[in-house]
Amino acid sequence: MEAPSQQNIIGAGQFSVVHKLSDKLVRKLPSDPSYVYSVQASEIEAKVYQRLGRHKRIARCICCADDHIDLRYEPNGNLESYLADHDPPVSAAGLRDRFARQAIEAVIYIHRMNVIHSDLSARQFLVSRSGNLRLSDFGGSSLDGAEAIVMENATHFLPRDEDSPNTVQSDLFALGSTIYEILVGRKPYDGVDDEEVQRLYSAQVFPPLESIGSDFWRNVILKCWRTEYNSASDIIADLPPCPFATRVFKKLPLCSSAFKMIRKAGMKRIGKCRQSIGELFKAVCSSLELVQRTIKRGSHPT
Repeated sequence: MEAPSQQNIIGAGQFSVVHKLSDKLVRKLPSDPSYVYSVQASEIEAKVYQRLGRHKRIARCICCADDHIDLRYEPNGNLESYLADHDPPVSAAGLRDRFARQAIEAVIYIHRMNVIHSDLSARQFLVSRSGNLRLSDFGGSSLDGAEAIVMENATHFLPRDEDSPNTVQSDLFALGSTIYEILVGRKPYDGVDDEEVQRLYSAQVFPPLESIGSDFWRNVILKCWRTEYNSASDIIADLPPCPFATRVFKKLPLCSSAFKMIRKAGMKRIGKCRQSIGELFKAVCSSLELVQRTIKRGSHPT
């Protein structure tokens, strides 16, 4: 494994720098060990990863030390770059839909663990090797109500006094802008001056959503921007079942019917149930084949 050097830097932010030490590992270090906020950000991020533990929507933390954080390397990079490089079709039933749902899952989890991210956007999500989202970059986050040391960019910023604390509502506003990024392919009011963006948001004037083909996603984004959700979990109630689940669950009545036939016949007459068992076996195999095909296309939900 390499040591951190100028040659293996793959990312740098306000408070940290990221080194790729191997094909499986990156190391985050304070960008300036003499700068109090760089050190504080590293300490906050380590505490957050320790709190969150292992979760399918959180970047995989390998090790948290006093002076660095080791994370699993994700070769697909962050979501903002991934969408720009791959430009998947804008389809509410496809890859973008799955990414949006997974972003919501991540926020539900961190809020449940009493973490406010404070800088949600597409660039903060990593795309795993399996093509699923994992939230990262917690250096500016609020843990257990502590003051966050960052705030969102203008396009993701809930209009408020800059001295006001980051809250669930400010995270949800930023989540709405992140979902917009995912579904539209650019930031809300992309290219507009920051002051003008904040003026528009303060006046409750939001970007048009006609390019988003799904009514339910338009509704979710607007409700995030209008602070109409009390929690990220509330968003789930406004979403229909994901396309993957709908397709798999259509197979379940076949399984259920076969099980009922077997139970009705009774164990003593199991010899007469070969047809039922065969039907059950075919239904299960059909469902498994569907799962395998969907996973190969990169559209599974985990």
